[in-house]
This record gives sequence, structure tokens and C-alpha cells, in this order.
Amino acid sequence: ELELAKRLDELKIKWVRPDPIPWVDNEGTPHNYFPDFYLEEYDLFLDPKNPQAVKAQKKKLNCLLTQYDNIVIIKTLQECKDYTV
Repeated sequence: ELELAKRLDELKIKWVRPDPIPWVDNEGTPHNYFPDFYLEEYDLFLDPKNPQAVKAQKKKLNCLLTQYDNIVIIKTLQECKDYTV
């Protein structure tokens, strides 16, 4: 998260910590998702996750990415450092 925050600041991209967003799992149960960054000017949520978290949360992330087209999961530290909109 820190590296992505630094990168966004370097690029002078405004970001905020967003409110949770609702999503529904494959069984129809509603949940809240807490992405780490929201880029208001781009209407884009960014959420850096380590590879283990991506693997452990695969079903959840697949549901989220199906329900929202403005969520980007960043999977490596290098992606955080290299991120561009």
C-alpha cells in the first residue's frame, strides 16, 4: 500500500481511502468490500494484494471483478512501483 501511495503521489494523482462498496457472493450473500484506494478523477478503485491474498481470495475477487469494471487488483510490489493510470 505504501509503495502505491508513493507512486500515486509521484504521478500527482489524487486518491482517497474509500467507503466500503457492496458486492454479492456466488451464493447471493451480500458483503462489503474495502478497497485501499479510490481515484476520484478516474472513478477507479485500486487494491494492492500480495500473491497469497490473491490466491486465498480468488472467489471473492472474481465476484468483485465481475460486478465492478472499475476495480484494479495490483498483485506485486513492482506493479505498485510502476503503476500508471
